[in-house]
Amino acid sequence: MIKKILSTLLASSVLLFLGASNATAFDRPTIAIGGAVNYGGYVASGHENEGNSGRASANGDGEKSETRTVAMEVGYSSVFAELSFADRLTIGIEYMADGVETDMESRTDSLSNADDANDAGTSSVKAEFSDMVTAYAEVRLFGGTYIKYGAMEIDVATKESLHTDSSYADTTLDGNAYGIGFKNSWDNGVFFKTETMMHDWDVLKITATSGATTPNVNSIEGSLDGAVLSVRVGKAF
Repeated sequence: MIKKILSTLLASSVLLFLGASNATAFDRPTIAIGGAVNYGGYVASGHENEGNSGRASANGDGEKSETRTVAMEVGYSSVFAELSFADRLTIGIEYMADGVETDMESRTDSLSNADDANDAGTSSVKAEFSDMVTAYAEVRLFGGTYIKYGAMEIDVATKESLHTDSSYADTTLDGNAYGIGFKNSWDNGVFFKTETMMHDWDVLKITATSGATTPNVNSIEGSLDGAVLSVRVGKAF
């Protein structure tokens, strides 16, 4: 998936650059490496769909749990590598060096009818997000101001303790990032960036696996969106 993201982003960025730049586009690109400190906030919401296993309601319908919405702060570090063309277009890749873990959330189910004999108990779940990779492009507008777009991919590890005979597998989530930043650089190649990015992730949906004699078809579905402020320091060569 990341190879596809990178190739698509590189091709579109080069076309944009060739259409907007002058002959200096064919000069050797500037290579840069660096690190970033990122801090922001996310809003996450989700629910569980309980399918028609042996414990479903008499009419065969499943049950949808109450949707929960939580806000959380996130902080993580990352490293990046970039190529800059004619001081106008920059393409790069960034890797999140830390993992981010949500708080534990719990839900207690009680018996509602005779068909729900196995549907009583407390379930707890949390998620860990790690190994985020972002392929991005920056276009300088004026002075040190630039706009930025990125395609993101992150691993999601589910850490649940369920009262039902089911579990949720780890998965990978894709998303988009877009925002604006400012770059200040010095003659020795050192540069400093600040930027604000909006993160828009795809809908997360995972179907449970079950070891029960009558497997359930439970699933969880959720959304995740946020804004992140980054302070970035690098060195160009």
